[in-house]
Amino acid sequence: MDTKLSCIVWGIIGVIFGLMALLFPNQEMMLATYVIFLVLTGLVIAVFLFLAITAPSDESMFWFGLSAGLLVLAVLSFLAQQFFAIIFLLIIAGIACYNGFTDITLALTHPRTKYILIPGMFIAGLVLLAALLWYFPERAENLVIAIIGTFAFVFGLFSILMGYFQREEPLRSAGTTLDTADRYHTQERKK
Repeated sequence: MDTKLSCIVWGIIGVIFGLMALLFPNQEMMLATYVIFLVLTGLVIAVFLFLAITAPSDESMFWFGLSAGLLVLAVLSFLAQQFFAIIFLLIIAGIACYNGFTDITLALTHPRTKYILIPGMFIAGLVLLAALLWYFPERAENLVIAIIGTFAFVFGLFSILMGYFQREEPLRSAGTTLDTADRYHTQERKK
């Protein structure tokens, strides 16, 4: 995936997770998270089965094994719904944190805006968290979820904005560096 699409996709995931963590109370959030876990698991099983059917015979067993493992995981999740919902939330939170740090490194590559983007992400997250705790003090009971949800939401928004304003990289042929390609185009323009 290119940088632009990656920023937008992970930003949307961060915004959705952040909104889920901020809007739903504990039990509703766990139920919603568990339903999303089951839907995503079902989709991944369907994709793995499709890959198993269309793959060459030596790879087919691998994809069937993965889909069977996920099916066993989905069946086991009915026994401990809250455990799987918490594990799924932690995985999404880890992805959101990783996405936030990759957004920070991407922002560092923009020399003009890096001093605005990085502090802007953290200041916006802190302001949103302070406003959330000021107007909804009952969220302080689950402070970890409020902090993770707030920063996932803010980092997701910034990721979408960075993906939207990210320039597409020009395609280069294999083996040519930017210097040789630039020199070639400069020489062609002089002729």
